[in-house]
This record gives sequence, structure tokens and C-alpha cells, in this order.
Amino acid sequence: MKKVTGFMGAALLAGGVLAGCSADSENAAPEEETVEETTVPAETEETEPAVGEETVEDTGAGASDTSENVVEEAEQAAQDAQDSLGEAADSIEEEAADIGETVEEEAADVQENVENATEEEQEPAEEPAVEGTEATGTYNGQADPHTVEIEVDGVPNAYQVEAGSETMAKFEAMNEGDSVTFVYVENGEQLVINEVK
Repeated sequence: MKKVTGFMGAALLAGGVLAGCSADSENAAPEEETVEETTVPAETEETEPAVGEETVEDTGAGASDTSENVVEEAEQAAQDAQDSLGEAADSIEEEAADIGETVEEEAADVQENVENATEEEQEPAEEPAVEGTEATGTYNGQADPHTVEIEVDGVPNAYQVEAGSETMAKFEAMNEGDSVTFVYVENGEQLVINEVK
């Protein structure tokens, strides 16, 4: 923001200089014309001017040179001011472009974060890993509504299953002699199945 204010100040200063120079050049032009329009009365005798005396023509030429210098200086000042203003405008455009890019990047980041959050909400939560020991054996059948018998490594064992649960429904759908992989935990002397894979 300080740069923008500085550039605006420079632009106002340059405008003031240009206005002042153009006013000087407008005033200088009539003087130049006035001096050039001045005529010398014709003398009957031609005399050489004394040393140190200037003729009207010499004075007119000197004024013309001075006016030209003033005009050139004014034109140079105007060109310098225009160059300075052009540089200031370019700098402001670059800063605006940088700000625009930053805003676009931030907007893209926000959009990406929103999309990621939405995707996370839509994805089903992964089932937590069931604790226990995984085993594979042969299903021998159901002893009662909450007990199944599975032979693991040649040894038959009774495993407890929650009656009416999804796990029990899987066992009810099996045939005796089917291979089954499951996860169980030891709860005292009982073996309790937590999951059937």
C-alpha cells in the first residue's frame, strides 16, 4: 500500500511539473515571436557595432536559443514524468496480478479442503479391527442357539456366538464340513467368536 501511495504522489508531482512547464512554454512562445517580429529601422549609413554592443538580431537569436532550451527541458521533463508514470502503472499492475494469483491460489486451496472434507464425510467409516485371535477350521454344526462347534488343527472346540446376531446368521447359512475363518477371544474358560470372515 505504501508503494501505491508513493506512486500516486509521484504522479501528482509529475503532473504539477508538467503543468508548470507547459505554462512556461506557453508564455515563452509569445516572447519568442515578439522578439523575432521586432524590426530594426534601416540606417542610412552602415556602421559596425562597437565592441560590447549587441544588435537587436543578436539579442533575438539569444532569446530564441533560450526559448528552445526551455522548450527542450520542458519536453524532457514531460517525457521523464510519463516514463515514471508508466513504470508506476506497470508496478501497480504487477502487484495487482500477484494479489490476484494469491487470491486464486487461496480459493483453490479452500475449494480443495471443502472437497476433501466432503469426501471424508461420504466415505463409509472403516470397521474397526476386531481384537482377538484369527483361526481357520472346519464347521461341525450348531450345538444350541448361541454355541457352534469348529474343529481347528484336528481339535473340536465349542465357541460362543451372540444369539440372533449377524455372525450367528452366517453360521446358520453354512453346511457341516465347510471351511471357516473367524476371530475369537478367550473370555475366562469360554471361547467367544467376534467375527466370521
